[in-house]
Amino acid sequence: MKKIVVTGGAGRLGRLAIGNLLERGYEVLAVDKVRPQTALPCRFLPVEMTDAAPVYDVLRGADAVLHLGAIPGPGGAPQSTLFHNNVLSTYHVVEAASALGLKRLVFASSVFAVGWVAEPEKYLPRYVPVDEDHPLTPFEAYGLSKQIGEDVCGAVSRRTGLPIVSLRFMNIIWPENIGALPRPAPQTPRETPFVYWAYVDARDAARACILALEADTTGHEALFIAAEDIRFDCPTRDLLRDLAPGVEIRGPLKDRASVISIQKAKRLIGYEPQHSWQTKKRGLETGFSSLKPRRNPTI
Repeated sequence: MKKIVVTGGAGRLGRLAIGNLLERGYEVLAVDKVRPQTALPCRFLPVEMTDAAPVYDVLRGADAVLHLGAIPGPGGAPQSTLFHNNVLSTYHVVEAASALGLKRLVFASSVFAVGWVAEPEKYLPRYVPVDEDHPLTPFEAYGLSKQIGEDVCGAVSRRTGLPIVSLRFMNIIWPENIGALPRPAPQTPRETPFVYWAYVDARDAARACILALEADTTGHEALFIAAEDIRFDCPTRDLLRDLAPGVEIRGPLKDRASVISIQKAKRLIGYEPQHSWQTKKRGLETGFSSLKPRRNPTI
């Protein structure tokens, strides 16, 4: 049995990923700066990840690390606190993983690295569907911390050869809240800024973590992780026509197609989202058991 360290293990996405890893036979160590409110199904250690020494301690002997630990969202803390915590902790985790010879690292990035600002008229993408070639232009500390985190991953991977995957999650929605979708189509950009049009079910986000850990990618790769639809019950092209008429449309964007491309994630790690408000509505929900057997048993 191989050992995976999950940072941010006390969080909700961490719990989902831990359960998935345990089902697949991994030994898991969860670490977090806060203690879990209820018991985890694996060993847990409290770790302040802005301190390098304990990060090295908990990663020693591990085969891979799933780095989910961060202050979440643009409003999760004062900007300076958020930036300091997220950037420094990511730096220590990535540097320790490479120095200790871990085989793989997966980093939780975010849609906010693409660009979000409280005044929605200040940000729209250059084109849709947004893919990994689109520039990252964050306006605030959280998105900036994720962009810098990806840059840290890229620099360390180039220097050491450590395979790293950065997963850019789209507005994670929890299973108990998926029934609140679809939402009414916004009439103005201020109602729902562009960055909130896309989403991903938490179960698919957790599944993407496992797929990225078990993939055979090399170097550093950044991947968008999203549902294949938007959160509104209206054609995507109509929404763009009304709220973002200057944005270039690349591709068909049929029906309620997402404004985020997941083609790279499909190609590199085999990601196929299985949950959305449309599948829920049709009673087609599936569970974690649909994960394919491990493609890389050496991890």
